[in-house]
Amino acid sequence: MFCTSCDRLVCTSCISKIHNGHGLVEISEGCNIKLEKIKTETTKAKEKIKELTKRKGEMSPVVHIEDSAKYKELIKKIEVRELDLKNSVEKYVKQLKGEMNRKLSEFKKEEISNVEKVVSNLQELSSNAEDIIKSQDAGKIFIECEKLSRAVSIADIGLGSISFLPGQISPYNVGSLQVVSNAVDVRIVKQFQTDISRVFDLSLCPDNSLWISDQSVLQKVKPVEHKLTVESTFNIRVYGMAVTPTGDLFLSSGGSVLKQISGKTGELTDSIYNVSPLLYSAVHVTKDGRVIVGVKSGGTAWLVTGRRAIIMMNQKGEHETIYELDKNNIRIFTLPNSITITDNGNICVVDRLSEDIRGRVVVLNRDGDILQIYTGHHEVNNEDKPFQPLNIVTTPSDSIIVTELNIYIFHILNNCGHLITHYNMGDIGVSMPFSLCCTRTAGQLFIGCNEATGSSEKAKLYEVHISGC
Repeated sequence: MFCTSCDRLVCTSCISKIHNGHGLVEISEGCNIKLEKIKTETTKAKEKIKELTKRKGEMSPVVHIEDSAKYKELIKKIEVRELDLKNSVEKYVKQLKGEMNRKLSEFKKEEISNVEKVVSNLQELSSNAEDIIKSQDAGKIFIECEKLSRAVSIADIGLGSISFLPGQISPYNVGSLQVVSNAVDVRIVKQFQTDISRVFDLSLCPDNSLWISDQSVLQKVKPVEHKLTVESTFNIRVYGMAVTPTGDLFLSSGGSVLKQISGKTGELTDSIYNVSPLLYSAVHVTKDGRVIVGVKSGGTAWLVTGRRAIIMMNQKGEHETIYELDKNNIRIFTLPNSITITDNGNICVVDRLSEDIRGRVVVLNRDGDILQIYTGHHEVNNEDKPFQPLNIVTTPSDSIIVTELNIYIFHILNNCGHLITHYNMGDIGVSMPFSLCCTRTAGQLFIGCNEATGSSEKAKLYEVHISGC
């Protein structure tokens, strides 16, 4: 028999074990299906040959680089970026001048007020000193001498001054030139049915099992053919999770200590990773076992008070680096919600800005410099459809994929945070993609999905092959 669901020949013993309920046809019919596919693929191959031959002609050495359409297109984009930067600089300079006028006015008023207080105090003490000198009272002489000396010393301390601290200008502000694929292609390899309503979080274990969570229920599942076998279940709040290279799972459950589930015993315990008095908002584990977390102070998430930061910790739980303020001491993050790191060491963060899930992607280098802030694309996002990023992952080719709330779009960025392209997953039948994790096979990706509000359906999980990013 031929299984149309699995696209393979099957024996009678496998039908009842694995392929029960699948689309089964006679081998002769399966052969006809394959013949039609061969014809279709042959037509596609001829079209591809024609397309590649045309492309080869466009790259002919006879055509000077400066005269090629691609060269002119790239130059135009660079010049548009130059104009955008000039306009942005003019805008921010104007704002800075306005802020300077306001601060100078406030500074002047404060300085005059303080000077008047100091002068008044010195005048009073000087007058008292003259009276004491005349009186020759020893007790008062010692007391007033100390008072006058202290007042004169304080009067020598100025308020300081307002200075301009220029920000760093780097090539990242302009952009970068990279070789990118002309087209992203995604193909469904397998589809799985979960028994939870939403796959908010998704992590891959070294043994190819998966952790999935809907924020209230956590499951360890094993993909077998086209089914998921549930190996363990925990009723626990999950706001973020990540698997270590040794197979342990770290969980952000809203407290100050990361929870840990042992990959060997399955036991749930507190880990050594503590950020008290702050609270966890996101967690990511690097290839070399370092732990990167998003943290915030307690209280309402959207009243941005207290601290909001990214902390890099080593395998001993020691805090190595804290990313919190930029070069001008301005807060970088509102609420770090999802984190990944690229092979070149850039830290990419989904930063949630408001309760309606509006957000942005902030990309930092190792030193904490902001390389890029991605706020969506005009072809996808507008005032009616604001950018609402959810999860972020780095692909084996070092690109970045960002999922977005309630739409089927993948935003695909390079490792510096610049947009390469966007891809509509709805075109291949994947609805409401939410969470992501890459497999150890190049181009393989697991996608956890959401179900529409009010739906009784259970969430789907897809294994897909992605190329071009």
